[in-house]
Amino acid sequence: MSTAPLLIAPLLIEIGSEEIPAGVVGNAARWLHEQVAQLVGVAADQGQCLYTPRRMVSYFPEVVLRQPDRHEVAMGPALKAARSDDGQWTRAAEGFAKGQGVAMSDLEVLDTPKGQYIAAKKTIVGKPTSDLLAEALPRLLRQMPLPKRMRWGTEREAFVRPVHWLVALLGNLPLDFEFAGMRSGTTSQGHRFYHPGPVEVTAELPLYKLRLREAQVILDPEERKSLILQGIDGLCREVGGSWRQDFDTLDVVVNLTESPRPLLGAFDPGFLEIPPEVIFTTLRENQKLFTINDQHGKLTNRFVAVANTLSEASRSVVAAGNARVVSARLADARFFYREDVRTPLANRVAGLGDRIWLAGMGSIAEKVKRVENLATAFAEQLCPGAVGQVARAAYLCKADLATRMVFEFPELQGVIGGYYARADGEEAAVAQAIASHYQPRFAADAIPATVQGQMVALADKLDSIAGCFGLGLVPSGTQDPYALRRAALGVLRILAEGGHALPLSKAVAQAVAALPESVRAGKEAAITSQILDFFRGRLASLHAADHPVDAVDAVLEAGFDAVGTIAPRLQALADLRADADFVPLAAAFKRVGNLVRKSAGDGDLGAAFDAKLCEKQAELDLHRKLDGLAGTSAERLAAGDFAGAMRLLAQVKPEVDAFFDGVMVMVDDAAVRRNRVALLGRCAGLFAQIADFSKLQG
Repeated sequence: MSTAPLLIAPLLIEIGSEEIPAGVVGNAARWLHEQVAQLVGVAADQGQCLYTPRRMVSYFPEVVLRQPDRHEVAMGPALKAARSDDGQWTRAAEGFAKGQGVAMSDLEVLDTPKGQYIAAKKTIVGKPTSDLLAEALPRLLRQMPLPKRMRWGTEREAFVRPVHWLVALLGNLPLDFEFAGMRSGTTSQGHRFYHPGPVEVTAELPLYKLRLREAQVILDPEERKSLILQGIDGLCREVGGSWRQDFDTLDVVVNLTESPRPLLGAFDPGFLEIPPEVIFTTLRENQKLFTINDQHGKLTNRFVAVANTLSEASRSVVAAGNARVVSARLADARFFYREDVRTPLANRVAGLGDRIWLAGMGSIAEKVKRVENLATAFAEQLCPGAVGQVARAAYLCKADLATRMVFEFPELQGVIGGYYARADGEEAAVAQAIASHYQPRFAADAIPATVQGQMVALADKLDSIAGCFGLGLVPSGTQDPYALRRAALGVLRILAEGGHALPLSKAVAQAVAALPESVRAGKEAAITSQILDFFRGRLASLHAADHPVDAVDAVLEAGFDAVGTIAPRLQALADLRADADFVPLAAAFKRVGNLVRKSAGDGDLGAAFDAKLCEKQAELDLHRKLDGLAGTSAERLAAGDFAGAMRLLAQVKPEVDAFFDGVMVMVDDAAVRRNRVALLGRCAGLFAQIADFSKLQG
């Protein structure tokens, strides 16, 4: 066995190619980095994953030059099959030794729980890391998860883009491997236009990055992002504005450039008559440009482009080129806008009857009718003063689907409807509700700002969930083609953040009852139950990041109909859990709950408590304590003061402990037994509205 110290050296791997799509290069580079880390036996975060559109780089400062020796034990056949009665090895043992590459004298007998077995203990001499990598890298590149591969020329290897160079260095030693017709070496390439020639590199990261920087390549994506942000901020200050923050597009631009050069451009201010969201979407989607707002937050006709090749002489040419492309797109959008506003939004509703929403669920017009009825019913319960506005907004909420603007910009549905509603002279509250009823569109998005928008959004999302569940289109695994998980989280957030005292089960039941008869017939209870289970799962996911799993389970088990109470109940439980006396308190409450559940199964639960049947002082003491706490506890629960209610509950622990120390619950006298169970039931009922303590671990 080798005891010599392991020698180490830096490792640098670079895969150079044609420009890799912006949405692919980062994930591919990180995957390669993680695979190399596993291969050489280090943690991925001990190195650096770097990339540009033309290269993926994996670097580790310290990698052993030879992998450590491994000691393995290979189990063979049972001893009774490996050795004959006269003590000689059998053919089974000989075959095992030959297969393991060991001499018969090296076989050992090991005692195992299943009896004695023969085994071969082997020392696997570690390979040189250079050989290990040279063998593995071509395989890793072939296995790299990529959305699409291509072949080029006569090359038979497929990759995301044509490979132009490979760099692999372990210290001063170049690794020798081949992939896609290219052999690895020590030569990288500079910027395609600024420094199109070769660049000799080393495995020392600072020097490697410096040589690429001299070749006009900024290797670190975070540094490129910082440079772009500095450029955007500087250009915005020049014109007295600020950029409309769009970090998704920023990430794309970072992955499109090796040497980012921001520049200022402008389009015809006449296009500003178009809704600003349309301009923002056009510039972002088609040209990856950043829009600029003035000091009052109003969109201007200026934009920032980020070029990968730019000189002072070409600056105006590049800006003008971007403006030409943008102007052509905005001219189309302006035409669509002017044509659309000629027809009132209300006149488009009838045309929705020709558009199928979902096979089996009828047309969009039918969906709109269900949404209108649901939203109106919710408004009557929660905001009766806004019923008329809610009904009108729900009636018009999908009308913009019949417009040319939404056909061209489907991601702006709802928003466009809000603009057209204002142009038609609809009430501001109606227009705003239409514009916001798809919110929240994503995890970080806000719920609709107005109660009118919240009612329409609730109705729309619940109808979609109920319809899909009614048709059996239930999300599974990572598959959620109808975005029902997002819709469910939207419902939960609107109920909680909007402060709406609408029982979730009632809202779901109303949505299910509104489904077409052909979808819900005979299945209403089953569909409702399935949807509520789905919502419970979404609630667990929503709160899992902030609270332990067992705490979330305990609170949800106590009920999740009042969605707005879940977060404060969880916080109250967390606060109580931080108390030093929590563990014995939880144990006492668990014991109460377990006895009550067992008694329910035995048929002992349900009798009314009668103080006259008390035989022990501990029973009377617990009864008096519960009487004293009941009123105050109910007041605090009704006021949403769950932390205060929790603190009150903690006060009953001494009496609970005394009860269990001095009272036998499961006695033969049925009347006494049921009376004691009823007393414990009263105790359990106090805290059952907050959390089920039996679900807590530890």
